[in-house]
This record gives sequence, structure tokens and C-alpha cells, in this order.
Amino acid sequence: MEKKHQWYVITATSGKEDSILQTLIEKISNFGYTDSVSKFEIFKKTVAKEDIFKPTDANLPKSLKNTKTTKWETLPDGTYKRIKSKVVNIFPGYIFVKMEMFPEIWYCIRNTNGVLGFLGSSGKGTMPIPISEAEYLKMKAKKDAYDEQYNKLMTNQVSENNEVDKKEEKPNIVFNYKVGSFVNIKSGPFANTSGVIKSINMNNQTAIIEVDFLNRKTECEIDFINLVDEKNTDEQTE
Repeated sequence: MEKKHQWYVITATSGKEDSILQTLIEKISNFGYTDSVSKFEIFKKTVAKEDIFKPTDANLPKSLKNTKTTKWETLPDGTYKRIKSKVVNIFPGYIFVKMEMFPEIWYCIRNTNGVLGFLGSSGKGTMPIPISEAEYLKMKAKKDAYDEQYNKLMTNQVSENNEVDKKEEKPNIVFNYKVGSFVNIKSGPFANTSGVIKSINMNNQTAIIEVDFLNRKTECEIDFINLVDEKNTDEQTE
């Protein structure tokens, strides 16, 4: 009888998830465990940064060439808009794997260079506990929400007649919180999640929030407008 494949979370060296993933795929194949592993997955998102340059700006690049990650536009007022995008991990340090768990494959994975272990394992010889399908789908929903945000941003950059859309400027939010404040995230992929402010960017009106994800601390960047003091959450929603 075929054993059930379940989702597990591998903890890995942050920033090296892609190379570790490739090593795991090769290692699983070499050990003959391909039938026991349905899928490896790293959840990623594409983030975009927009900059406006005047023709007289000293930091205006000499080449305004469009590339895979950089897009240039000339605006009606003669300025130049640059949109730079990059792909980053939504959950740094995590690799998801759907697999059949047994001692040999557990040993094979956890003894791979860069792998720190599994979530749900005590590290005392006990095999890890899988996450539920619902938990996995929740993580996937976060990725889908980020993809939707990015696609909406890129779609709204230029109208159908190739004229630049007029975009509502981001309101200047009065931000009274400070590093260490405990806040609640109102919307987006981490909606209804509470966390601690680790850093604040007044220019971009964003803050880095440390939230608890699968019993491990994870940082995410949130707009000021999507934050509310945890103590005042009920007052804000009345």
C-alpha cells in the first residue's frame, strides 16, 4: 500500500536556499529516493522599486537600457522612471518538501551541507512532525497574494494607450511607533498577524516587522498604512 506523502519544512542556511535545493534534488536522485519525494518548493516573490530621475540628476545612469530586471520610461514632464525588480524568498531559511518520511531519507536530507534540520524535530533522534495541508495552502496563499500585488503594480504602470497612468500618491502617514513597538498587520499576505517592529524607513513609509511563522521568527516589510498598534486594534476597527 502506497504511503502518504506529507509536507515537511526543512530549515536551511538563509540566502543559500537555491543551491541547497539543487543539492537535495541531486542527492535524492543519487540515493534512489525519487519515488519518496513528490516536490521541493521555495516560496518566492518579485518586488519592484521605482525611482524618478531628472535629466540633470548626477546619479542618472548613462545607459537607460531595458533589461530583464530593469524597465525605463520617459514621463510627460521629461523625467525618467526606472522600475527595478528582484526575486526574493518570502520565508528565508525554509525549504518545503512533500515526501514520505522514514529514517533513511530523513538522515539523507538532514546530513546535507547547508541543511540545519527540520521544523518539528527535537533533534534527539526523533523524526519531524509534518505540517498540515491547510498550513501549506496558507503559505501558498501568501505567495499568491504577493504575486497579485506585483502584477497589479506592473499592470498599472502604463495604460492601454501607452500613456503613464496618474497614480494616487501615497499619503504621508503620521507614524508614532518606534523600533520595539508591538503592532498588528491589517492587510496583505500577513493580515491579522502581530509582530515587533525591527526597523523603520520613513522615506518609503515602511517598517520591517518580525512575526512568528511556524514557530520561527520571520521578517517582512509592511507599509505604515497597514499597521496598527496591537493595543488599539479594537478601537481602530469599531
